Amino acid sequence: MARHKTLIALRTAAPRVAAHRAAIVAALAAATLLGGCADRDRFPSLARRPAEDAYRTAQAAPPAPPAPAVMSEGMAKRLADLTERARDAHSAFEGARASATRAVSAARGAPKGTENWSVASLAVAQLESARARAGLPLADLDRLEAEASNRAVDGSDADLKAVREARGQVEALVASETSVIDSLLSQLAG
Repeated sequence: MARHKTLIALRTAAPRVAAHRAAIVAALAAATLLGGCADRDRFPSLARRPAEDAYRTAQAAPPAPPAPAVMSEGMAKRLADLTERARDAHSAFEGARASATRAVSAARGAPKGTENWSVASLAVAQLESARARAGLPLADLDRLEAEASNRAVDGSDADLKAVREARGQVEALVASETSVIDSLLSQLAG
């Protein structure tokens, strides 16, 4: 019975809700239509004003000229010193390379732990030590590159270009040394 009363109450309330919605929609439509009938003399004109013309004809200030590409004081000397250290280490590497190549050739096919194998391993270790000395300037070049990168944001990028060039030279030396060592180690292992 309670269910029946609820259904009856819902059926009688539905027409009232629909009528209420229709009244709201009609009121909103009337307000929208009447808004277009407002007195146009009370609103500001959309015509161009003199100030707008002045803004349009104003010239923008020319951009500041770029900073001259000048390296920081002492940067050239620091880079020259670092690349010179890498070249000196590379010269030591090249000096030890011939004897290491001969030692590895003599130890080819020799079992691990024999005299020839030990001499060849020691010669390759000396080459690795020379390569490590050539790679030490890379750490300083990394630091200089980070500093130059920060300075390049606000000014000249001359330092950054110079550091990257020096770094490329040192990396090329170390890469060539790594190639030689890898070749000798593969011969010694084979």
